[in-house]
Amino acid sequence: MNQLQPAVSVTSSTRNVMTAPDRVVAVVVTYNRLNLLRLTLQGIENGAKVPDAVVIVDNASTDDTPSFLANLETSLTVDVVRLDENTGGAGGFAVGIDRALTRHQADLVWVMDDDTEPTENTLSESYAAWYNYAPVRLQRPAVVASTVVWDNGQEHPMNTPRTMFAAGEQRHRRAQAVGARPIRSGSFVSLMMDAAVMRQYGLPLADFFIWNDDFEYSTALIRHSNGISVEGSVAKHHTKTFGTTNAAPGPRFYNDVRNKLWVFTRRRTLNPLEKFLYGGSTVRLWMSTMLNTTDKKTYGGYLAQGIKDALIRFRSNEQVLHNLYSLESTHPVELAPVATDFTVLMSVYRADTAEQLEESLRSNLVEQELKPAELVLVLDGLLAPDVEATIDRWMHSSQQGSTCPITLVRLTENAGLAAALTEGLRYCNHDIIARADADDISTPQRFSTQIPRIAAGNLAVLGASMLEFESTTSTDQPVRQACTGVQNIRRVLRSRNPIMHPTVVFRKSAVESVGGYEHVTGAEDYWLWARLSMRGYRLDNLAQPLVRYRVGAGAYERRGGTEALRKDFELQHRLYTGGFLTGIQTAKNLSVRLVYRALPVGTRKNLYRSMIGRSFASTFRKGG
Repeated sequence: MNQLQPAVSVTSSTRNVMTAPDRVVAVVVTYNRLNLLRLTLQGIENGAKVPDAVVIVDNASTDDTPSFLANLETSLTVDVVRLDENTGGAGGFAVGIDRALTRHQADLVWVMDDDTEPTENTLSESYAAWYNYAPVRLQRPAVVASTVVWDNGQEHPMNTPRTMFAAGEQRHRRAQAVGARPIRSGSFVSLMMDAAVMRQYGLPLADFFIWNDDFEYSTALIRHSNGISVEGSVAKHHTKTFGTTNAAPGPRFYNDVRNKLWVFTRRRTLNPLEKFLYGGSTVRLWMSTMLNTTDKKTYGGYLAQGIKDALIRFRSNEQVLHNLYSLESTHPVELAPVATDFTVLMSVYRADTAEQLEESLRSNLVEQELKPAELVLVLDGLLAPDVEATIDRWMHSSQQGSTCPITLVRLTENAGLAAALTEGLRYCNHDIIARADADDISTPQRFSTQIPRIAAGNLAVLGASMLEFESTTSTDQPVRQACTGVQNIRRVLRSRNPIMHPTVVFRKSAVESVGGYEHVTGAEDYWLWARLSMRGYRLDNLAQPLVRYRVGAGAYERRGGTEALRKDFELQHRLYTGGFLTGIQTAKNLSVRLVYRALPVGTRKNLYRSMIGRSFASTFRKGG
């Protein structure tokens, strides 16, 4: 099952193109269980696939663990983090994952407690299932769980994730093709997670201390993605007893009650139906615990205290880890000044025409005052023969030195804009990326105006206004005017998207630090800008129109009706569950969009034109 299938083909006009293999970083949290920790590290080291690094978080162990780790002899690349206070599994994993994402630049993070023993194929089978699940990264699972067994080889009921409710035929088919099944949650006992999705969501909640931190975190990662449990990836869990969490949990019963109630009442990782189903299952488990214990008074106290403390909001990770560890992934990366070398990133798919692509490539590669250092062009599925011929001519021109180097990233099937750009970003060699669409035209001054501003540091994204046209660029062109000012954009983001994707230049390091693109139908860019803003990055626009934007036939018809409203709901739901909007803001935004989508086409067109500004044709001719 662990044979990897080729997913994306890449060719270049001037050089061999190689990307680094996926970096897998293991995170192990340990506390006073040295004998078990030895088994964990031996299992990792003896695996058919070995992680690129192992982060070991010593949660203030008081046995011989510190001495063992200080003198550890291993072929593994080990990074030991010693905490001066036991922060529980939740705090330890928050620290370890933060370090894996920032210091070790993980693509995949594989987590486990110190009572987990990987077997030879644990990591190799998990990785193969993740890789073969889909041909492009954005469609692969956010979470891959191993099959967890106890000392006697039986599947451990504590770590057996449920099959996802109403997963759908496609999820089941893709999972079965890689020897897996779709799941809705996983435990931190050999759980491999996609680092890009983790960067979008953040870190586990350290204030959970122990129990259900993995449930909360995995459900968050899977909510808008996929999770699978792989049959061939087997790990051993050396718990003292064989059973579920109701098997004499002791004081941990308090944590189970408090943390589950936090998930159900204060988190947005589950939808209402899931909260009802999981909530009912949880209540039955608590009742079973109370009925089975002989110390009902003590357990009743745990239950009451858990309910009481769940009424108080959990602390932030920074508060929990204050004076213990300084988290890095929660802050924006430093955007130092860089050289003005930049990459143009473009995607082309079956709806693009050869004539439009020719115009776009010429405007971005030849007619610019400041020319790009390279073009990364993603071929998103099957293209028309004349489009392929156009690309071949430009590749030949690049090979002759007439234009910058061109890298073609060919996807075997159409994956959509977000997935295509995600693949293309991996082959961009510069931190400054200029986006361009295959049917739009950049003005000659675009890059000479934008690139120096973004290269100076300070900004993560810089957009501009656009000139709209329907068929030719010689007719009067209305301006879609961009709002300007960092604070103004931060405010407007709560109600609409103030940055126009075809006009932007951005810093790759900033975009990757928040997980890059994610598929949100028709609004991949909006959700990306929102996450950048939440992380503290600065976004701005230039008032000058720098792109001629082609308005396709039927554009105003598509801005109305039930399909457009469905996309509105999807977007607003994503912004809400991602923590960017409150419930009131979400309801307000949907109300406005409901009215707009219901307007007649002519009224909607006139209203839209009045909103985006006046005709800028004469001004543009004067100013270039």
